[in-house]
Amino acid sequence: MIDEKLQQDIHNRNPRTYDFLINEYSKLLWIIASGVLKNVGSREDIEDCVAECFTYLWEHPEKYDHKRGSIKSYLCLITKSKAIDKVRKINKRTTLPYDEDLKAETDDIEEVLVNKQMINDIYNFAKSLKQMDSEIFLLRYFYQLKPREIADKLNITSKEVSNRLYYSRKSLLTKIKL
Repeated sequence: MIDEKLQQDIHNRNPRTYDFLINEYSKLLWIIASGVLKNVGSREDIEDCVAECFTYLWEHPEKYDHKRGSIKSYLCLITKSKAIDKVRKINKRTTLPYDEDLKAETDDIEEVLVNKQMINDIYNFAKSLKQMDSEIFLLRYFYQLKPREIADKLNITSKEVSNRLYYSRKSLLTKIKL
């Protein structure tokens, strides 16, 4: 009964309901967005994702169905999707999705430079793959998404994700050995 009332209030764009949802779930959504955007996005990017989530709910209240899941799950899913989209957008602007303020545990600057170069080489390798393989490789190894999450995001099977990752890794190993 409570879920039906909540859905009706969302559909009717009841401001009190939206205030409640923002107060109740903003911190959780912040954690989700920052987890996806870590080392890639800024604090403002994280804030944008959370705001975009609530804006999306306001603009498309009909898309929430309490029978398919809780409002909490729905908001988490929207936030994660918005954050992944933001990562893609950021990647189009930058050449490398890692933290430029990389702090080394050691004072050895050569080690830091070698690590950055290796990350850059792997990133460039990933960008040289076919579009789908590149996207899968980056989502898995740079953004640590699980194969199931990648499959859901790209509308393919987990098996296909695993197979493409296998052949991409094999190709990378071949290039390293040369």
